[in-house]
Amino acid sequence: MNEANTNTVFLIDTDPVARETIQELASAMKFEVEFHDNAESFLQSYMAQRGGCVISEFRLFGMNGIALQEAMLAAGYRMPIIFVTRFAETPLTVRAIKAGAITVLEKPFSRQDLWDALQNAIVVDDQIRRIDAQHTTVRRRLSRFTPKERQVLELITAGKPNKEIAATLAVSVRTVETRRHQIFKKSGTESVAELVKVVLETNGLGAAKEDGSGILE
Repeated sequence: MNEANTNTVFLIDTDPVARETIQELASAMKFEVEFHDNAESFLQSYMAQRGGCVISEFRLFGMNGIALQEAMLAAGYRMPIIFVTRFAETPLTVRAIKAGAITVLEKPFSRQDLWDALQNAIVVDDQIRRIDAQHTTVRRRLSRFTPKERQVLELITAGKPNKEIAATLAVSVRTVETRRHQIFKKSGTESVAELVKVVLETNGLGAAKEDGSGILE
């Protein structure tokens, strides 16, 4: 689970019945609940390292639920979102699901449906955070490369053999071999296939920083 081993349900809804039901169920599942009357309040206070999920009504004062979902995606917040609403019009439901919502539950929703949705959301959030942690580790490793090692890395991932890399960079084959060794050591990989996979999984070389502080953004 997340670093603090505590999941939080961020509930954005002023409906007292929904609040009471969700509070009761979330507490039974050992989740914390944080209430917000509007989307703006949630966005202003949310910190990305906090794990859990968002439960939101479609119709809110100010920013509506769909706009909230879009704002979260634009900000890079990939926390799962569940919609609970009295206004489950088909176009809104389709739009929400296409944008990645776990589900849309129409009020009054069943406790079992909410339970299942929460369980699913927490599993998804955990998976996202595990993948993000892995990518962070890889980016940290790749950021250790020197500019010359990054030149060799780019040619390795392009499938070039040592002799061709040496000719392209106007260095000896031995120099290329030395840089390859450092690349494998710093990246924690043992083969070209593994190295290429690691680079591709972190969006490849296209995001390399010009200042040399890291291969990937």
